[in-house]
Amino acid sequence: MAPEVLVFIIVLVVYFLLSEGLRRYLEMKIEALYSAGLYDECFDYLNKLPARVLMTTFKQYYLRFMVHEARGEEEMATRMIEIMLRMRNSKKRQAALVVMAFNYFATIEDKNRAKELLVEVKQRCEKQVIQDCQLTYDIVFGKRHDYIEKMEQMLAKADKPLKAKLYFLLSKQYENAGDGKAARRYVELMKELDAGGLESPSAS
Repeated sequence: MAPEVLVFIIVLVVYFLLSEGLRRYLEMKIEALYSAGLYDECFDYLNKLPARVLMTTFKQYYLRFMVHEARGEEEMATRMIEIMLRMRNSKKRQAALVVMAFNYFATIEDKNRAKELLVEVKQRCEKQVIQDCQLTYDIVFGKRHDYIEKMEQMLAKADKPLKAKLYFLLSKQYENAGDGKAARRYVELMKELDAGGLESPSAS
């Protein structure tokens, strides 16, 4: 192998390793800022050239969606997730994204969009996921409140993201049952939990 070819290969490998390391650092940094509630700082990093060049387009939109959602910027969060849904994604990523989008639209109580996404969930996802999304839809939009006891029993072993969802669904069920005090209690617990999290649907 010619020396110049070997040097070229070495340069490429070093560049790749440095780029990959910087990309991972940026993602970890933004996720740490997000977890600390430093949303403006998240956008500062996302708007800089290194993040725009090194991070995938999907990852950038995903992080922007999470920050907009956390800041209560519903219009921008909706725009971000709709763009992600229109991207070319693998079947696995699209299935996970559709579930995430369904849960988001259920949370903001956009019945029409949630209904459309539920149809897609039924086309793309496994039976257990479909049942979970259908139950969420029925509670939020169908006024069901017969899963209160079961969901309260689930809280003890739930991780933070699941616990946040259970708090939301319990608040809706108590609201549907006419118990405003219990509904408000779970809303407050949901706020205190601040589950957030940046586990994306294959967002790397």
